Amino acid sequence: MKIDDDVLDAIRNARCDGPALYLSGQLEDRLYQRVNLALSAVGGKWDRWKRAHVFPINAAEAVAGLLAEGEVTTDAERGYFPTPSALVDEILDLADLQTGQEVLEPSAGTGAMAERIADRGAVVDCVELDPGRAEIIRNQDYARRVTVADFLALPVSARYDRVVMNPPFAKQLDIRHVQRALRWVRPNGLLVAVMFAGLAFRNNVLAADFRSQVREARGTITPLPDHWFKGIRTVLTVIPVRPQLYELAGHRTAEAPVSDQRASQDGLF
Repeated sequence: MKIDDDVLDAIRNARCDGPALYLSGQLEDRLYQRVNLALSAVGGKWDRWKRAHVFPINAAEAVAGLLAEGEVTTDAERGYFPTPSALVDEILDLADLQTGQEVLEPSAGTGAMAERIADRGAVVDCVELDPGRAEIIRNQDYARRVTVADFLALPVSARYDRVVMNPPFAKQLDIRHVQRALRWVRPNGLLVAVMFAGLAFRNNVLAADFRSQVREARGTITPLPDHWFKGIRTVLTVIPVRPQLYELAGHRTAEAPVSDQRASQDGLF
């Protein structure tokens, strides 16, 4: 998102004190809304008691890139849609978590799922692209490890009993994230992911191969009600990692699924 000059000026004129950013004077309402959107995109949240935007990291560092580049990527542009609390419970029930299991959450956001995973007695590691959101998870101290990285570029360094995830949806990134995540799951493990509903009806190679991959693993793709993500159609995908599939050369089913021309057109099975 390109940032208007008057918004940049308002942020430049603000005072930073540790994690807090104090705007100068009373901004006109429409200007304030645009300033608030820009600050929110880099992790700032309005604190009405402090009368400041508070960041999980030093405020000056948080806005430095925004001021230098004159643009910012919003959560919607990233495909970031936080997982609603009630849906977290449904996801974790499907994951059948057991005390002491090791769980990975890629694209962990601010830890909505990770915290509840820890509450259920499992050990959770998180990967999050945004440093501010990753710092929020670190500060809560329920994750064993928090890695700031692009999950698609992160080398596989461990195996987990479970992977639970709500990856970005844009440009079929959800499919690529799930395929990558399967490489982190141990034999007899399980992956549960929120995904964009388009994977169930798109006929391109990536979507068709993914449906074949889920079918081969005897997994499921189940539609979710539209209200969970403000009208965005989503599904819950559950993929067991069976030993005979895991042992295929190079984890073929995890990262380079085989096409299946018989895959169902609606992808719901």
